Amino acid sequence: MDLFGIPPPDGPDADLARRIAETLAADARFRRQPVAVQVQNGVAILTGRVESPDVHDALLAEVRQVPGLHDLCDALLITDGETRLREARQFGELAARLATSPSQGTRRGSPAAVTARVVMLAVTAAIVLIEVAGWIAALFGVGVLAWAADVLLRRRKR
Repeated sequence: MDLFGIPPPDGPDADLARRIAETLAADARFRRQPVAVQVQNGVAILTGRVESPDVHDALLAEVRQVPGLHDLCDALLITDGETRLREARQFGELAARLATSPSQGTRRGSPAAVTARVVMLAVTAAIVLIEVAGWIAALFGVGVLAWAADVLLRRRKR
């Protein structure tokens, strides 16, 4: 019985995925590669990263030999040392830019930022009231918040 289109974990797809994973785990070349295996209707979907084109080709050849496989969808990325270094450098540059430049969003004391903080505190207080004092106290708290919002809006219109 399928639940929302998801096959049961003991079906033929789960068995095929298990055999593919065991095949990859049995080979020392593939153990350290972060590869995820999913199987749908006999089609294996491989996602993740491998360290070189040679490992990529060998991994695909090994998976294709697993009995019961109808087709293979290759979504693997090849990341050699140069790619990892470039990604680390880009991350470092982004982190440095964020640390040295002020944010372009709302300022800390702007009305929008203050309003957001007040709303966050009010929601937190309502949740705490519900947990501690029950629903009646929460309704009273919501009424007080509505009254406070009405007062603030009237002051703003002046």
